[in-house]
Amino acid sequence: MDKFQRGKQVLHRVRLAAVMLAAILVAARPNPSYAVGVAIAEVRVDGQTIPRPTRTGGERPAAIQIPSSASRIRFLCTAGPEASPAADDAPPRLDAFGLEEPRGTRIRYRLDTLDTAWRDVPVRLKTDILFFTDPNSEVVGSKELLYEAETGGWKGDPDASAWQRHEITAVAPPLATGLRVNFLTAPNTVNIGIVAIDDVVVTVERPGAADPMRHELSCQLGSEPFHPLATPSGWQRLGSRSEISQLRMRLQPAPHPILVHIDDDPERYGNWSTTKPITVQPGDRVTLSWSTSSSIGIGKELWADYQRLKPGNYLFRAELSRPGGEPTGIEASLPVEVYLPFHLRRDVWAGAGALALAGIGTAARAAGVRRMKRRLVEIEREHALERERARIARDLHDDVGAGLTEIAVQTDWLKRDVEQLAEKHAADVEETGLVERAGRVCTSAVDLIRSVDAIVWAVNPENDTLDRFVGYLTHSADQFARSAGVAIRLDVPEEIPALPLSGRVRHNLYLIVREALNNAVKHAWAKVVRLGVTLGPGTVTVTVADDGRGFPPDVTTDGGQHSGLDNMRRRADDIGGRLVIDSRPGAGTRIEITAPLA
Repeated sequence: MDKFQRGKQVLHRVRLAAVMLAAILVAARPNPSYAVGVAIAEVRVDGQTIPRPTRTGGERPAAIQIPSSASRIRFLCTAGPEASPAADDAPPRLDAFGLEEPRGTRIRYRLDTLDTAWRDVPVRLKTDILFFTDPNSEVVGSKELLYEAETGGWKGDPDASAWQRHEITAVAPPLATGLRVNFLTAPNTVNIGIVAIDDVVVTVERPGAADPMRHELSCQLGSEPFHPLATPSGWQRLGSRSEISQLRMRLQPAPHPILVHIDDDPERYGNWSTTKPITVQPGDRVTLSWSTSSSIGIGKELWADYQRLKPGNYLFRAELSRPGGEPTGIEASLPVEVYLPFHLRRDVWAGAGALALAGIGTAARAAGVRRMKRRLVEIEREHALERERARIARDLHDDVGAGLTEIAVQTDWLKRDVEQLAEKHAADVEETGLVERAGRVCTSAVDLIRSVDAIVWAVNPENDTLDRFVGYLTHSADQFARSAGVAIRLDVPEEIPALPLSGRVRHNLYLIVREALNNAVKHAWAKVVRLGVTLGPGTVTVTVADDGRGFPPDVTTDGGQHSGLDNMRRRADDIGGRLVIDSRPGAGTRIEITAPLA
């Protein structure tokens, strides 16, 4: 018994190997010499037919002229028997199974220098695929399907090509008791190609039923040997030409036969149909799913469309191929020249431009000279202003500054003399208040020197950079805090870029910060003041925060105590900056001013 089983398995493997070899031989046979030709019969530009020579061989015809302004160019490609008396008498070619090889051809096209591969006109198949029947086998309803015929990834054979899953759903109509599945090619006059079908499953969902009924419509031959025209159990061939519906072997995932339509006749169609109807009831929800691998093209004639071609030389080609896409080597070509119309040509525009330039050249030159003169005047004015600012800064430093320094020194000596006199005549001097007045004069002189020093720094154009502003600001703030006996914390970047900062901006920034420091020491009684500088895109932000007594947010003036806040806001508005004041009683004050660098 074991020997019999092993022998049966060996026989099955030998038969399967023979089938696979026959399928390989069919695919490897050379293309037959078809007695057909292809022609580029007509060319339309924006709906108008243009004259052109019609050729299918021989010398290349002259190029057709098409303006680049054309929005749509269409080429009519036709295929048909050559003018040869032997065309109808050519003997048929037979494959390894003794079947006549497909004779139908499909047309593909390309426009060299634009297309990198041959093109097929997209085809959509519309077919009745589900038929509902009554007890007398009369059709009481059907379901139609419209789908893209080209699955993509076609490599000339279904087994080596990509597969795509389809699904269609219908509800059984009244009187329906059975369901038949049909896979047929559309009976029209243009489609030619190959459609392979596998993994056909029908699912019937009945209202109220717990589980749906699943029917796998497999393609089984039983003990019958494989042949393209063999009939699998449960299926039958219908249609106007039964040879269109054939079988092929699919090797993945395991060798098994599949349903195939090899449609080489645009005027006839094939149909794979189930023999036994699947039992259904009215209201059942029926779902049919299956996998396809197909390549469908157009035979006899097609229109190739192109939109707005760029100027240049092209070669339009039309080729005949077999139903599976294999080339036959038969093609026609037509040179195409896309030219620029007269009003779009470069030489025309160049001439017109030269004339226009000649006409406006003098005016442009004069305008340019005027602009240059104005710019030179502006530059000279700016340089003069900078020189004047530098002169004022030197005069203030050399004359006013030196004089104020001398006054401060003399006032300091006077203060010491008054203090010594007070030691000798304490009672008389104390009554006059001379020591206190001398101290105030000395302090005022020192404050005035600092103010003049700040004015000199603000006027000097050499300080119109961000790094010099930050250096002077931190130095002045540190001196002010030390003289007032207040601790100061600096939060400044280690490296400050030498970006331009106008004198008006840095002067107002400095005065705002000095006012904030003065308020923190004199009015807020702060012990610690924090000064921070941060850089943003095109901006600089200075922050002054203290731990003083603060004030209500709605306070603007209070007997002169907060009158500086309005001045700070006006200075911020003058330089196009943004001032934020955040203060609460007992929680300190934080002032933030953001100003533009440019």
